[in-house]
Amino acid sequence: MFKYLRLGLILLGEFFYSYLFVVLPNLIFRKRLSLMHRYTSLRKVIRRLYRALRIQLYMTNDAITQTPGPYFIVCNHHSMLDPFLLIYLFKYPIRFLSKKETRHLFIFGDATASIDALFINRKSVRSQISILNQMKASLIAKETHWLVFPEATRNKTYSHPLLPFKAGAFKQAMEAKATILPMVTYGFFRPLNPKLNWKKYPVQVSFLEPILPSEYEGKTTIQMADEVQQRMQKASDVIRLNDPQLPRR
Repeated sequence: MFKYLRLGLILLGEFFYSYLFVVLPNLIFRKRLSLMHRYTSLRKVIRRLYRALRIQLYMTNDAITQTPGPYFIVCNHHSMLDPFLLIYLFKYPIRFLSKKETRHLFIFGDATASIDALFINRKSVRSQISILNQMKASLIAKETHWLVFPEATRNKTYSHPLLPFKAGAFKQAMEAKATILPMVTYGFFRPLNPKLNWKKYPVQVSFLEPILPSEYEGKTTIQMADEVQQRMQKASDVIRLNDPQLPRR
């Protein structure tokens, strides 16, 4: 209870100010403002908010977050805030796919829409194909980073292995000959957990070696999904073993 009271007092003013003076202007004037401008201003807001969440980051190969890429980023999924963790980390714009229901969430929906996220109607195959083709065209043009969660849903059993990867998550990236960047996170589910009230919440982020188009040429999406999952599972096992050793108080 005290944890949420503290967060509420700290974040309420920040949310109000950021929504009125950053998110809404970026959304309303989206066609006039560059994506880089909108992304950078939202990223500043997120970095302020994350400090209030008491996150302590532990990262490997984090220099890649400062490069323009672009990369097709493949990440495991524990928290609904995961996309914003990626925005926090990456200097250059990241776009991502989300279910259409997300668009109607207060603040969250407008914030994601303000940086050109694409919203998928899971009940409409035609809508899905259209959205995925837009992402593919962007990847071919090498416009921005793109983020996908190949597990397709949040894995709420944090100590368990990764959920099976959807092979279709790799189809557009492979057809566009994009560079695939696997990454694994662990611990980001803690800051909003009502049962935990620590001075610091350790969050580990491990970036794996990028996979170039030449490395997956001739492979099927099923083979690629299995290979990437194996690499990510190995990295996930390492950071979960490291977790108990990290300071919390």
